[in-house]
Amino acid sequence: MTTPIDTIDAAIAAMDDEVDRCLDCGDCGGYFTVVYRAVTERVRDGIAAGEFADCEQMERFDVLFARRYLDAQANWRSGSGAVPDSWRLAFETAEHRRCLVTQHLLLGINAHINLDLGVAAAQAAPPGDVEALRDDFETINDVLAELVDRMQASLAAVSPWTRYVDIAGLRFDEALVTFSLRRARADAWDFATTLSAATPAERRHLEAERDAAVTALGTRIARPGRPLRWMVSAAQRRERHDLNEVITGLGRH
Repeated sequence: MTTPIDTIDAAIAAMDDEVDRCLDCGDCGGYFTVVYRAVTERVRDGIAAGEFADCEQMERFDVLFARRYLDAQANWRSGSGAVPDSWRLAFETAEHRRCLVTQHLLLGINAHINLDLGVAAAQAAPPGDVEALRDDFETINDVLAELVDRMQASLAAVSPWTRYVDIAGLRFDEALVTFSLRRARADAWDFATTLSAATPAERRHLEAERDAAVTALGTRIARPGRPLRWMVSAAQRRERHDLNEVITGLGRH
């Protein structure tokens, strides 16, 4: 990226640019970006309000977390850098497959929480000392839960059939049964702890192994089996498809 992302404000500005790009070219990846921007803005405001035990460390953590997504997106577009397979799946799906807004959001959340959150936490603390980040990690989890609740309320307006797909998914599809944000955040902490104690070579192996598992889950989200596939197809026909309208509905200022 041309401008270094070393502050939360810089990360938010980069996300604004990405949303504008998505609107210009009709990229459904903007759905995740606008929701994640709201999360990042909320963390920035929480730091300013002193909500975290170590605000300086929290900003470093949040910037590392945001850069995982922003770097993956920039590398995907330029073709000049590494892109985790779980993010590659999300970007390819946004570019080539017609999916529900919910599916696009879940693909981004899947890669960012199940892979990036643990990696960023391990990077933000000294090797072997990730426990120093535990209290603030739990606080940012509360922020994520709060924003997901808001996202679900917004989805009800832009994708009213999502509720019926969720019901079907909970009954029939393993991917949606196992995709629990609460569980994902807990797993992310365990992953961060494991990475923190690992050597650089071990970290690379653990991240690749984790990425493969996250990608497998993402594949089930992007291409659900029957009968959920039929429910998704029916919901797509009733969903709003105006990109600007949906992104505005998801919280764009």
